[in-house]
Amino acid sequence: MAKQKSGLGKNMDSLFGSNGISKQALEHSKTIIRTADDGEKVIDLPLAKIEANPFQPRHHFDEDSIKELAQSIKENGLLTPIIVRKSGSKYQIIAGERRFRATKVLKEKTITAIVRETNDETMATLALIENLQRDNLDPIEEARAYANLMAQLSLTQSKLADRVGKERTTIANALRLLKLPDKVQELVQQGQLSMGQARALLGLEKESQLNAVLSTILKEGLNVRQVEALVKKANASEKAKKIEKEPSPFAEDLALRLEDKFGTKVRVNAGKKGSGKIEINYVSNRDLERILEILAIEVD
Repeated sequence: MAKQKSGLGKNMDSLFGSNGISKQALEHSKTIIRTADDGEKVIDLPLAKIEANPFQPRHHFDEDSIKELAQSIKENGLLTPIIVRKSGSKYQIIAGERRFRATKVLKEKTITAIVRETNDETMATLALIENLQRDNLDPIEEARAYANLMAQLSLTQSKLADRVGKERTTIANALRLLKLPDKVQELVQQGQLSMGQARALLGLEKESQLNAVLSTILKEGLNVRQVEALVKKANASEKAKKIEKEPSPFAEDLALRLEDKFGTKVRVNAGKKGSGKIEINYVSNRDLERILEILAIEVD
């Protein structure tokens, strides 16, 4: 059994040690022979008795990639057993779901597996670690996995960073993606938006502008810097509209005074640098004549 270590650190050894997990048993090297640790066994399990990891953070499996892996297994054999735990009369996958799926594609009846005893917390953590090591998660799946682990294990961002060997800022930036609208998250998962582009959209102040901004990004293929500039421009435009729509206290007071004088609706638009305009409503020719008399204006 691998020697256990105390404390948490920014590497895989600290994670495996703190959870009592053998690094060797989880190291996906390409060796033909696998020797189980003390208290573990390697057996051929019927595929029908194996279930997916209930804590699997990955929800999108590329079918072409699975088929390629299946072809590799067909030609070279299963180089690394999957890792499972007993669950009633079944077995749940701890690590190796892609290999499990690829073996099913080959219509095999059994698969070689290491049977391990582990709790839910460790299982959830290891499922995330395996995917992170293999870069199998899309950014949204990774962010959701971080959020789930923090909730399940009552971890802060810093503690989670220690657990998975990441910088805290990496965790924080990933979690920020979950604040994005669903449509943006879907575009990230589809690979149409990068993490950088998506994070830039978090700066957009009005969600009503999102569709137009997304359309421009996708149509023109903007990079992260260009997206940031576009968001800044959209926010500035929104602020300009807000300023234009909100009359100054001076303009509102003047409009009320003029309405009292003329007995009709008056609008005062105060512009910049002292400029502006005054609009006086009238409802008929006789009403217009009345207003002109007040202004002492004679019309032939």
